[in-house]
Amino acid sequence: MTTPRPMAPTLLWRARLRLAGLSLLVMGAILYASGFVMARLLLHEQETAIKRELQTLAGTLHDSLKPTLPPVPQPTAALSLVLPGLCVVGERCAEPDPLVQRHAVSATDPSRFQLRILNPRGALIATSPGAPQLGSGVPHTGLLQHQGSDGSRQLTYTIHLHRSHGSTQQDWGYLQISRSLVDLDAEAQRLWWWGHGVFVLAMAGMALASWWLAGLAMAPLLEAYRRQEQFSADVAHELRTPLANLLALLEAERDALHRLPGQAPAGRFSTGRPAAEAPSATGLDRMLNQGRRLQQLIADLLLLASLEQPTNGSHRRLCNLAEICADVLEDFSEAAAAAAVTLQAAIEVGDATVLGVESELRRLLINLLSNALQHSPPGGTVLVGLQRHGREIQLFVQDSGSGIPAEAQGLIFERFHRLDPARSRQQGGTGLGLAIAQAITRRHGGVIRVESTPGHGATFSLRLSAVRRLP
Repeated sequence: MTTPRPMAPTLLWRARLRLAGLSLLVMGAILYASGFVMARLLLHEQETAIKRELQTLAGTLHDSLKPTLPPVPQPTAALSLVLPGLCVVGERCAEPDPLVQRHAVSATDPSRFQLRILNPRGALIATSPGAPQLGSGVPHTGLLQHQGSDGSRQLTYTIHLHRSHGSTQQDWGYLQISRSLVDLDAEAQRLWWWGHGVFVLAMAGMALASWWLAGLAMAPLLEAYRRQEQFSADVAHELRTPLANLLALLEAERDALHRLPGQAPAGRFSTGRPAAEAPSATGLDRMLNQGRRLQQLIADLLLLASLEQPTNGSHRRLCNLAEICADVLEDFSEAAAAAAVTLQAAIEVGDATVLGVESELRRLLINLLSNALQHSPPGGTVLVGLQRHGREIQLFVQDSGSGIPAEAQGLIFERFHRLDPARSRQQGGTGLGLAIAQAITRRHGGVIRVESTPGHGATFSLRLSAVRRLP
């Protein structure tokens, strides 16, 4: 995979970031949902196993107790003999005989199960130590989940208890067997922490994989952009020399026409045709103007290509934006007077020192001022301001033109974008001025924005980090 270089445009890097983020989001959602479902299924299976265990144990105890229950369902010491470890209501709890080997001993183990025996009216007859208090009244048979005295979840299974009386069965009372779900809740808590820990690690790995895969997917696009960028720079560079020669030739021919009025100039434009068919001075002036416009376009393309090249910042120096603004305003005074536009300055900072390239910052302000003059009507005003906001210097250029529609404000920094193509071409614009301004701003680590209300002009503002001069 080709490693993207800093010359790659910000838009492509953002596209790669969005692609990686979306793939990470999708994979993360699938992974989280799968882990959540698996954990819920695992806990559900464990809870189902506990329910089956309670039901099986309750059935086993019921079958074992039927022939041994006393005739009357009331508190009696005989119950302690039937189920060692039971505490009969109204009597002291006796320790079970450890030598008695019966399945009921494990069933009455307080660390696992708790038993309660009720009469047909729901009154408590006997209970094992630590059994939950479920209230009075006739209980409902089946499974019941409730909260214990310590706040833990409890699961209780209630069945009818019958006593064998000859060939018939007597409805003797109720048998309740309970089990704490503390272990299950602790397991769920462990699963939650372990699951989220593994999920975070997996997301970190998937983030790297998503970034790598997004790079693989966008590598052809990045390479195509670099080739296009190199092609534009090469073409502009190759066209610059022959175009300069052509313009020099046109200027020479035009000067020859001015020196010899009414005669066709001798030289490379001489074709043996009558003088009336030779190029006129007006035609040569038009060709010169178009050639100079093409020359300016090539120069702007080369500048834009150079601004997008990576830089280590070693060529940057301390620059005072206030001095740059003063110099550029002085240079534009004649152009503003010719366009009948008033130039105003609102430089509120004396020392607006930034770290950058003075020629590039000067070009940035020239482009913004040229754009403002181009869109300001005769009698309008262009305001150039400089302010300090904390550790940042804000430079703004405000015009009094017709403004920029909201839907076009996000496009004006793109190459060759014009709000009024016919007007821009008549005034010699190349459509690269604002793109160059944005490239210079980004090269200096700043941000440029536009604010405009249709009919009330536009304000271009940029922020750069200020640098304090050493005394």
